[in-house]
Amino acid sequence: MRIEKYIKLKNGQYKLRLDNHTNILLHEDLILKHNLLINKNINEEQIDKLLEENTSYIAYDLALNYLKIKMRSKKEVGDYLTKKGVNPSLIDNAIDLLIKQGYLNDDMYTKAYINDRINLSYDGPYKIRESLIKLGINEEIINHNINIFDKELEKKRIIKIIERQIKINHNKGNNLLKRKILDYLVMQGYTKETAMSEVNKIKIDDQDIMKKEYDKLYKKLSKKYRGKELEYKIKQKLYQKGFYHEG
Repeated sequence: MRIEKYIKLKNGQYKLRLDNHTNILLHEDLILKHNLLINKNINEEQIDKLLEENTSYIAYDLALNYLKIKMRSKKEVGDYLTKKGVNPSLIDNAIDLLIKQGYLNDDMYTKAYINDRINLSYDGPYKIRESLIKLGINEEIINHNINIFDKELEKKRIIKIIERQIKINHNKGNNLLKRKILDYLVMQGYTKETAMSEVNKIKIDDQDIMKKEYDKLYKKLSKKYRGKELEYKIKQKLYQKGFYHEG
């Protein structure tokens, strides 16, 4: 058979039209590698080998384009190629090649990921660690890099979060405020011991806040309740908001 025509497609692919009226799709690198622009004669055996090799190029290109968007872990690339229906052996080959070429590096990825989470989020060390594990990062790599998140940095971030949470929960009493902030810090992946130590330092004069809350509750609940029942209902609501009202 002889190659009669080359038709350029997307993603570096070419359609080769043969003189027996059949078409084959090949990556441009393969065309150059096998000198098909000059040696236009081709047989069935060569075609089979080229098509098999072509699937490897497609897998590689898919992965490379995926990495152009942002850094990825090996697991992310593997999962992406699996979703694209790529054969597992070709996935391994593509990943090995990308590692050799420096496009995939879980250690560099981990450093960048931790740095981003520190600068762009309120995540603590445990939450970052959990996220990295889900991304398929080896625990040894995580342990080596998470050390940047030392106790001093953790404490600074906790204090900053506490200041922010106090502003957000400005209408809460001390007791509820402390519970909410501690729960938030633990949920964000901070050490409970360190979080509790800083939360216990919170001292807010909530009497003015309580007075405002009392007046709002009185105005609302006095439409429905009177006397001792009204006072009881107000106290109940204030307690729920973290205040201890004493008449």
